[in-house]
Amino acid sequence: KLAVSKGMGDAVSAISLGQGQGPKAVTGIKGGTDTGAWVVLANCHLAKSFMPVLEGMVENFDPATLNPRFRLWLTAMPDESFPVSILQNGIKMTVEPPKGLKSVMIRAY
Repeated sequence: KLAVSKGMGDAVSAISLGQGQGPKAVTGIKGGTDTGAWVVLANCHLAKSFMPVLEGMVENFDPATLNPRFRLWLTAMPDESFPVSILQNGIKMTVEPPKGLKSVMIRAY
């Protein structure tokens, strides 16, 4: 909904990380930095071996060459392998599960 409200509905690339998805994520990020697309990397906690690569890419972003519309969204469960530098330099949001079965069902549907 956020992407649509910002006029980016067609420019969102979602990649669910896991086994063998690292190269696809690298390609998505490189494309997004050029075209201004939004890239969503989901389940980062499942790609522990990819985290150093992601950290290197994020640390080497050059604001002078990045498309100003580019956004990198990451989702993860708490995990000690997640790079601290990304956490320190990004905006963090948390989602707490609702309490009680009724709240869970309302949120799901």
